[in-house]
Amino acid sequence: MIRKRSLLAAIAVLSTAIFSPLPTSAQKLVTPGYLLNSDPTCREMNGEFYLFTTQDPFTTNFERPNPFYKGMYAYHALTTTDFDHWVDHGSILTSRDVTWGVGDALWDGDAGIPANGKYYAYAPFRITSTSDQDSGTYKIGVFTATNPYGPYKDVLGAPMKMADGSPLIGLSPAVIPADDGSKYLIWGSGDTAKHEVMLAKLKPDMLQLAESPHAIAVPQKDSCGNLGYFESPVLFKAGNTWYMTYVAYKDERGAACEAKGSYIDYTTSNNMFGPFDGEARHLIYPAGDGEESIQQGVCSYKGKMYLGYHVPYKNFVGENDHHRQVALTSLVISPDGSLKEIYPGRDAGVGTPGVTKLRLDAFAPRREAAEFQVRNNADAEPGLHGEYQIKFGDGGYILFHNVDFGDGARQFKVEISSENRALRDGTLEVHLDTFAGPEIGRVKVESTGGATQYKILTVNVDSRAKGVHDLALVAHGEGSATDRRVFNVTWFGFMRP
Repeated sequence: MIRKRSLLAAIAVLSTAIFSPLPTSAQKLVTPGYLLNSDPTCREMNGEFYLFTTQDPFTTNFERPNPFYKGMYAYHALTTTDFDHWVDHGSILTSRDVTWGVGDALWDGDAGIPANGKYYAYAPFRITSTSDQDSGTYKIGVFTATNPYGPYKDVLGAPMKMADGSPLIGLSPAVIPADDGSKYLIWGSGDTAKHEVMLAKLKPDMLQLAESPHAIAVPQKDSCGNLGYFESPVLFKAGNTWYMTYVAYKDERGAACEAKGSYIDYTTSNNMFGPFDGEARHLIYPAGDGEESIQQGVCSYKGKMYLGYHVPYKNFVGENDHHRQVALTSLVISPDGSLKEIYPGRDAGVGTPGVTKLRLDAFAPRREAAEFQVRNNADAEPGLHGEYQIKFGDGGYILFHNVDFGDGARQFKVEISSENRALRDGTLEVHLDTFAGPEIGRVKVESTGGATQYKILTVNVDSRAKGVHDLALVAHGEGSATDRRVFNVTWFGFMRP
């Protein structure tokens, strides 16, 4: 059995090495060749650089359709201290965490905002049906956690409200500190057919708006008739100047106009309320000819300014259906106050050129099963709210590289479902290093009566779960002749002693 398993593992690893798509962009990516992510925001906390991203489905090894960006399901948190070595803290907030986001999709927001002894996140969820063939409409929720990387919980159990009691319909929410220390919420229109920016003071509890929003003046049209401000308002102050950065999409308007594609533009003001409708300048140029996706986040770390942005992910096998990956670079402010332009294809990023090493936090609130790096005898299907679950056959496994257990783990938890009513001797084994490596825990699995009837199961793990290891989840079980798959896993995680 061990010899057979070793052969299967070698085949799986070889297949991955042959067929894993390689990044085609020249810039330094945060998760090259692995996670698909987008809409970056960032901040400094506790001496670390925190990067928050949305998640496109799901990895370079497991792409799934994402029309109108409706497959975006979760926020991730990543940390670093040197921009070369990153830790991914898994899904910190997902579409499962709200009851009012009927469209499942979770778009561009922000997380890890410290206040009142806790951490806040503001996130827009689609409220229109996933069957609609459009980008939809979004309402903004507010969430809290006891640490920056979650898990975040819905505080209100409903969208935030405007001062008049109506729901807060919006995208791209972020918290902006004013000069007097008070905090404001900025957002763009939650109806993607509109293009507007709103700014309103928050009450001290960070859960409610203290006033009716200010409509911020932003560029409307360029000289060729393209929209000026399109989406994604990001506001920050440097020195005595306020900068409004945003996405400006240029269509094909002829030889005298600029190239088609998404740009990050900016305007300035001496007041956080603007107006920001003066001369617009380019900050980030399109990642490629006609590319339609780019978005930005700005923050400081150890006294320097940084800019996160995403670019389209391109692979040579499978689909390229609205998938992105995040890059990080320096934000340079010239003596005259202008921002140094960035060309993604030539951007070396920050840290050591060409060096990016990623570890997976074993204690993430949830690690999606669909984020595997190797799989064998394991299919996949949609779950309840945009996530995918892995359907195992007997002996099937998924494997994750470089999982960091630190000083040790105490328990393993996993969400499982099984429609195989004849399931017998069902187990999920937890192995280190390979699927035939040391077994540190074993979960007994029984039929749950349906593919989306989930149970969270917990088991103790032994003391070998320390340091950094590859991790394999191996399924076993018997069922009826018509049920080739024994059970399903959506997510898992470990708990500390």
